[in-house]
Amino acid sequence: MPPPPRGSARRYLVVGLANTALDLALFSLMAVALGVAPVLANVVSTVVVMTVSFFVNRAWVFRAESAGLKAYAGFVTVTLFSGLILQSLVILGVIAAAGAVVPDLSDGLVEPGAKLVAMAVGMVSNFLGYRYVFTGPPAPAPAAPAAPPAAPTAPVDGPR
Repeated sequence: MPPPPRGSARRYLVVGLANTALDLALFSLMAVALGVAPVLANVVSTVVVMTVSFFVNRAWVFRAESAGLKAYAGFVTVTLFSGLILQSLVILGVIAAAGAVVPDLSDGLVEPGAKLVAMAVGMVSNFLGYRYVFTGPPAPAPAAPAAPPAAPTAPVDGPR
């Protein structure tokens, strides 16, 4: 894989923070203020943020020329896996763990906290996936040098 453009990790962090704020705000509005089920709120906030994120990551973070359907499909695949499957599993796990450890904790704290943990896991997964989508597959590893031929061994003289 060619190296990402210089500074792409920093740019990804900036975009990620903005996306995180938008995602958390949309999720909290729906789950806490409007009473939408947490996983459904996660699905909606993820889809909205994913659309914004594609254009910003392609143009600014990875400075990629690929703008076609293939790039968008790859981006959507990475984002949907992370945002809908990986993050939803983390949210459910954190909510269950919080309920077992601190059962009286308010849903208004637990659900956004679970979303924050899930987004942190998702950011790492997304960076690796987006890097692949926008910069291509890894370059093949250089072939290892061939081992020198084994030295001939002298016959072992056994008892006669």
